[in-house]
Amino acid sequence: MLKLFISFAALFSFTVLMGQVQPKKALETSAQIDQYLMEVLGKYNIPGIAVAVIKNDKIIHRNNYGKANIELNVAISEKSIFRLYSLTKPIIATGAFQLIEQNKLSLEDAISKYLHNLPTAWNSVQVKHLLTHSSGLPDIVNYEQLPENEAREKVFADAIQFEKGEKFDYNQTNFWLLQKIIEIISKQNITAFITENQFSQTADKNVFFSTDSRDIIPNRVTQYSNFATGKLQIEVPNNGSYLSSCNGLNMTMDALIQWDSKFNNNKLISAKSKEKMLELFPYTKSDSKFTFGWDENVINGHKAYGFSGGRRTAYRIFPKDNLSILFLANGIGSDVNVDNIVNHIAHFVDNDIIDYSFTAYETLLKSAQENVSGLKNTFVSLKKDPKYSNVNFEEHLNTIGYILLNQDKKVTEALVVFNLNAQEYPKSINVFDSLAEAYEANNDVKNAVDNYTKSMELNTNPDYLARVSKKIKELKIISK
Repeated sequence: MLKLFISFAALFSFTVLMGQVQPKKALETSAQIDQYLMEVLGKYNIPGIAVAVIKNDKIIHRNNYGKANIELNVAISEKSIFRLYSLTKPIIATGAFQLIEQNKLSLEDAISKYLHNLPTAWNSVQVKHLLTHSSGLPDIVNYEQLPENEAREKVFADAIQFEKGEKFDYNQTNFWLLQKIIEIISKQNITAFITENQFSQTADKNVFFSTDSRDIIPNRVTQYSNFATGKLQIEVPNNGSYLSSCNGLNMTMDALIQWDSKFNNNKLISAKSKEKMLELFPYTKSDSKFTFGWDENVINGHKAYGFSGGRRTAYRIFPKDNLSILFLANGIGSDVNVDNIVNHIAHFVDNDIIDYSFTAYETLLKSAQENVSGLKNTFVSLKKDPKYSNVNFEEHLNTIGYILLNQDKKVTEALVVFNLNAQEYPKSINVFDSLAEAYEANNDVKNAVDNYTKSMELNTNPDYLARVSKKIKELKIISK
């Protein structure tokens, strides 16, 4: 009865929002999205979600789900302000391209043109390497809890990771430096530059930078995660303001909707600049699909560009389909890739946009949680189907095994999943290590040792061998 009421209320609010009676297909699509996201709240233990779906520059679905604050029973609303986390980066990249359009910056510029007193090995890195995470620079995220001067000193002393341009390696140092370049060229701090050039003049209360989730800000949602203890708790991530361009933007859904409209209608940068921004970067030793600030995904032939942040926010555009999906949440309580949720929302709008990998994952997860004895039959059936030929089943089974082990506390069922994975992928480095962990959790020392030993036969990394050898010795001592 409750689900029926929720669906009816969502349909009614959707019709009013659009200002006219909607075609049956549009109402059905909105109802499907509502039902799916209500399921997502429970399945992945997400406290609150705001979603907008924009097709042909019109909002075809907009709704809020769950709580902005669990303790005080505050619902997500249009006033709710979300921290974007790394979803900040495409907006910063757009700012860089605004400067490129003004001939104040070039992708080919060496960063030493603007930043002095860098380590010598850093000087030849170019702006394009920052935007594409191909700089090879060491990552300042390792020192993010330190004041900037101390973090700078430490990261400057670290070794270069690889030759610039070789491969994609996600790295906060890149956008830390990009922020400094933008501020030097624009003669503005990053807050003023981004808000003045990409958002409305009245956006100051709804769009701002804050890298400290302890700040008390009206209408900002409370952050939650299960990262520290395995159960949902209040999370207060705190980074220095020098990492604002990495993960510091906060805004309402309305503000992000307005940004999406400006971006898609070439009001932030020209169509030519946008085409360049979304061009794949030619890594010399990697086939990663990444552009100048955005990742590229092809979902059943539909090309999409986007980014996600903190495992809880995501933005994805499908240019040829004139479709945008905006997803903002304030936490996560179990393993899920938020990009997969976004892709599934797109599927309700256009059934041809189907992520077969995520479909396979959810099918396997449901089988494992509801009837693990039938998991192998489900797995075999999926693997035989040509639609799933590119699915990484090994990774999916491993993830599901850990969900059962850590989240659901079902050790016996987890062992079934990990054993299936080991049987199907006996040459994988990872599967025997995971199976050993499950046996260890089940206090089965003999099988834990046996499988750790098998993992050492496959993984000859010295650090791994040393760690697992120590683990085996500890288990043998315990078993005596």
